Amino acid sequence: MKNVMVIVDESNSSYDLLIWALENHKDTIESSKVFIFAIQPQNPFTPPTVLSSSLGFAQIFYPFSPHSELIRLAHEKNMKIALGLLEKAKNMCLNHGIKAETFTDAGDANDLIPKIIQERQIDVLVMSGQQTQKLKKCLYNTDCSLVVVKNRLVKE
Repeated sequence: MKNVMVIVDESNSSYDLLIWALENHKDTIESSKVFIFAIQPQNPFTPPTVLSSSLGFAQIFYPFSPHSELIRLAHEKNMKIALGLLEKAKNMCLNHGIKAETFTDAGDANDLIPKIIQERQIDVLVMSGQQTQKLKKCLYNTDCSLVVVKNRLVKE
């Protein structure tokens, strides 16, 4: 049994890619364990570990960043979006008779993808040409087959 992973995002083309894979590689996918992955972007906030403000010779240290609430809200929003994307993808798989395992993680895709491929022992990674361009650097050192689907093929 092979482990196959498809990466989805908020673009319609990633769902087109998933449907293309389900329909054009049906034999491989039916005999495989299918993983659907949605990456959450890193939060744009980089909180300092300790903030200080100067009051003449005295300094006051704040153990918490005033942006911690913003970071938490951004993380929650990203998580909700990713879970929604995964739910839609999971339903698409079920409509094709495939039970897929979904998961999400936050971070830089170039760091996460190779780690996931190794941890989940992914044998086949299905990606669009557009996704491949974004993740080109991280794909060189992976031990899995890569199915790259040109965007124009996905829409046919």
